[in-house]
Amino acid sequence: MGQYAATTAVFKNAVFAGGGSRCFWQIGFWDGAIQAGLALNDTVDYVASSSAGCAFATAALLNRGPESLALFKQMTARNPRNIYWQNLKPGAAEPVLPHFKMYRQGLEQLLSHRDLDLLANKRLEFLMAKRPRYLRGGFGTTAAFTVYGLEKRLTGKIHPSWTRKLGFKPLVGSNQDAESLQDFINMILASSCVPPILPSVDHRGEAVLDGGFIDNAPAFLADGRSGMTLVLLSKRFRRPLPKAADRVYVQPSEPIRIDKFDYTNPEGLQEAYDLGVKDGRRFGEAAQLSGARVQ
Repeated sequence: MGQYAATTAVFKNAVFAGGGSRCFWQIGFWDGAIQAGLALNDTVDYVASSSAGCAFATAALLNRGPESLALFKQMTARNPRNIYWQNLKPGAAEPVLPHFKMYRQGLEQLLSHRDLDLLANKRLEFLMAKRPRYLRGGFGTTAAFTVYGLEKRLTGKIHPSWTRKLGFKPLVGSNQDAESLQDFINMILASSCVPPILPSVDHRGEAVLDGGFIDNAPAFLADGRSGMTLVLLSKRFRRPLPKAADRVYVQPSEPIRIDKFDYTNPEGLQEAYDLGVKDGRRFGEAAQLSGARVQ
């Protein structure tokens, strides 16, 4: 069973961490666990996520794992570079960094108005980081990057806290509050603001940054909800994963080689997804075996 201990838990909640292209491991894990017999789409009715995890949580609940993989593989296969320096010249029609345009186009191609109805009986919450009044503009972005990076490097914690001490506060959008498909997509984009790669998108007039600056795996949003919570990370951590009575943390069994901001590597996306499927099947099989022993 490897890193995945047997569990008889029925998961009512799920958390999708941010991680850019690495998040294809998450959707692979979700698909693999379902293939092994875990009825996640039937039992999970609440999902919290931040950054790119918002897009993958949405795809998971819509059963669009293979479709989202195929779509982004096609898009990245047509994109040879992550930086187009020639677009620095005045009057250039395309951006220097293609990530935001590709991300938005991918969401608009994957999702339809009907999907909001399909998700109506679920609650998806997307975490954003609300800037403090005294840290607006570029200075606030720099402060968030600096403090978050230092904490991650010095402590290696999964759930950071330093940016909150700096004055950044959690702001949450939900599918159940979305006024339209475009509003829903804008929530996902707003949770993923990592300037300059993914520039700032206001959430209903509020200046926000990537929700990962508050907590890249926002399990705290599921606190107080009934049932077990499955927390899907997007990379391996050196320190042991947290243990809690109402949470199960999972991480890749091997380091994911694709960089989170690599939008040129369809083979890397497939590799991350395939590893997720393998890990998800092992997890699901362990759960099924444990359940059979209990009965």
